[in-house]
Amino acid sequence: TFGEHEHSVIPGIKVRNNGIGISTHKGALARAIFEGEVSQVMDIPGANKVVIVRHGNYLTVYQNLDEVFVMKGDKIKAKQNIGKIHTKATDHTTTIHLEIWKETNKMNPSSWLSHK
Repeated sequence: TFGEHEHSVIPGIKVRNNGIGISTHKGALARAIFEGEVSQVMDIPGANKVVIVRHGNYLTVYQNLDEVFVMKGDKIKAKQNIGKIHTKATDHTTTIHLEIWKETNKMNPSSWLSHK
């Protein structure tokens, strides 16, 4: 869930989520939500591979990828495949973490997604 909310286990503790988790099936591919330019591709401990795409004043952040199909500087189109989403070995869940930023402001990604 985007934003600040109560911790699911520890009473009185609040947690902040800068994005949303999207569950999908094993082998699913992450697709760009809008055209832009890949500004960063990196490996972050605990987040696996991460791709950041710039769309003018906006950034989209795609975390928890096993494979990445784009490189820094690539111009990409909306709905272009950018990587394969990681599946956890422990519980076999496949979830991508998506963030959207307008300059330094965090935005709720849910309103950007097509529900088709």
